[in-house]
Amino acid sequence: MLKISAGAALALVILGAVLQRLGWLPFPLAFYIFGLGLLLCALLALFTMGSVFRRLARKQAYRTQLNIGFLTTVPVALVLITVGIDGFKAPPIHDISTDVHDPPRFQFAQAQRRKGDNSLDYGGEELAKQQAKAYPDLKTVYLPGTKEQGLALVRGTVEGLGWKVLGEDIDAGLLEAADTTPLMGFTDDVVIRVRALNDGVLIDLRSVSRVGISDLGANARRIRRFVQELKLRY
Repeated sequence: MLKISAGAALALVILGAVLQRLGWLPFPLAFYIFGLGLLLCALLALFTMGSVFRRLARKQAYRTQLNIGFLTTVPVALVLITVGIDGFKAPPIHDISTDVHDPPRFQFAQAQRRKGDNSLDYGGEELAKQQAKAYPDLKTVYLPGTKEQGLALVRGTVEGLGWKVLGEDIDAGLLEAADTTPLMGFTDDVVIRVRALNDGVLIDLRSVSRVGISDLGANARRIRRFVQELKLRY
């Protein structure tokens, strides 16, 4: 019975992830399947680990329980490592920008979105307040150089990170890209704006999840990763 339960839990986790990545089910349903499997894995991991300790105390065989405990712990640990403690503390928002007063606007991403996906319209002052409290470090990047140099640097950074370019408006100083998460295959859209200021450029990013209410900190982590890579390339 324990083996069957573990197999079913792992199957639900894999099924939910695959269905989400392939887009064969609506996001809420695929995520529910994944979450249910993950919850069962966590419960089975706790149960089997407790069983291992009891069997050790009684000097009974425990290899089966140990193996099942290990297998059901793996997906739970993977999610915890991927999201991190800060991710679980993240506010229920999914639209993050380095400029909350004049956030970059998307031109190309809407064509990639499906009916029912999150809106690309900015959430206004309330969203800005939540972001400022959760991610006060996310600010506009200033670098010396021309607008052309800034756009070339942005393009190289996007390509280096493996993001898919959705479109580019050189005159407006905009580049849009999509980044897909490795575990569940969530695709988030990013718009990067480059504006000239004196002898340098102002670079702003905005990252928006296509689905879900909370991004568990994914968009903020993406922006930080981009900025870090951008400065390394400068």
